[in-house]
Amino acid sequence: MFSKLILLLTCVNFIWTFSNKLEPDSCLNRGQSIQSFNGCFQLIMQDDGNLVIYRLSKKEAIWASATDRTCSNRACMQGDGNFVVYDCQNKATWASGTNDHEGSSIYMQNDGNLVIYAWPSGRAIWASNTQTWC
Repeated sequence: MFSKLILLLTCVNFIWTFSNKLEPDSCLNRGQSIQSFNGCFQLIMQDDGNLVIYRLSKKEAIWASATDRTCSNRACMQGDGNFVVYDCQNKATWASGTNDHEGSSIYMQNDGNLVIYAWPSGRAIWASNTQTWC
């Protein structure tokens, strides 16, 4: 029995990955984040309900949804192209206002800008306007 268990454990690979984007119909729950590929910027859904972009090198917030002190618990890139922060009663507390752009994704870029790109055109339809250096 133990030899089978050891064999099984040696065949399991654990792969840790991170992403710089949210695809349509995906969410960041409290404590979850996406990060720029260069590791300089992070978008996190904080435990206090605030969605925040941090410049990690200086440990400073450069943008926030101002949804702290609410029961907001997730930020979702909806299939219709709207990026929305929802509270514990499933009510929107903040939104990008980019619905009617089905299939769009949101990216945490290497320049600190959080951008929603329309699909299939690739055109930027919303941005946090937080371009900066690491």
